[in-house]
Amino acid sequence: MKLFLLTWCLGLARAGNIVEELTKAGATTLVEFVEAAGLAEALQGEGPFSVAAPDNAAFAKLPADLVATLKADTELLKKVLLSHVVSGMTATSDMMMNDMTVDTMAGIQHRINVYLKSDYYDGFITINGKRVKKADIMADNGVIHMVTDVIYPFTPDSTITDLVASDARFSTLLAAVSAAGLADTLASPGPFTVFAPTNAAFDKVPAATLAGLLADKEALTKVLLRHVVPGTVYQKGIYWTTHETAGGDMDDKIATQVFKNQVVKVVSYAGGNRVGARVEEYDILASNGVIHAIDTVI
Repeated sequence: MKLFLLTWCLGLARAGNIVEELTKAGATTLVEFVEAAGLAEALQGEGPFSVAAPDNAAFAKLPADLVATLKADTELLKKVLLSHVVSGMTATSDMMMNDMTVDTMAGIQHRINVYLKSDYYDGFITINGKRVKKADIMADNGVIHMVTDVIYPFTPDSTITDLVASDARFSTLLAAVSAAGLADTLASPGPFTVFAPTNAAFDKVPAATLAGLLADKEALTKVLLRHVVPGTVYQKGIYWTTHETAGGDMDDKIATQVFKNQVVKVVSYAGGNRVGARVEEYDILASNGVIHAIDTVI
């Protein structure tokens, strides 16, 4: 009898495959899409696989027209789903490091970030800026990390410089970056976080001041690098703190401040003058980091 009970208990504790464990975790919408895309058999295979698994609430956030498109386009659905899967490794949370990148089965690279980790707090993990809500659900052929959002759209191949050049909102910033000779820097591997002033932000600067700044490469470079933070700080990784900027001047740090209703301000105290900007759009993804659009030049 004791042997039977021990065997029964071990059977209960034994992990199933990825699809089985997703079902146990309540990720039923994901399982339905996996089956619709014809991927269930693959994810029940030997693996190992590491899966960033959007929960049902994550799929519920998607626009109805996108859901309809995914249901009608099996190849796109398969690509979206495989972009949540890394093959050949069981990547548990303790293996994840800030700003590490991984290649998914869709051939798309994702960036992992670890925020607020300390001796007193485990911190939290994001994948392309999407927060991991429950990590390390073990399967017999890999591991599952539940995430709060579907990781879509995909990270583009475009660098920060490419994105600034292709977005009409940033034409003045592009001119300033070109005048300062920073285009190649912002196209380098980085990664960088850019708090990018829009054209409307530059319009707040008096015309004579802006013209003088564009003519002074050293001063212009200092101002622009004040808007660049080394490393990738997605929206979910922004909190009340100070950041060293890419300019490397310890006296020219910036601060991020977080308020209700997802309001974030970026503040500079350069030259003893306080200048604050509000983030207007978060998480414009680039291959070498992320851009947040702001409404004031700091």
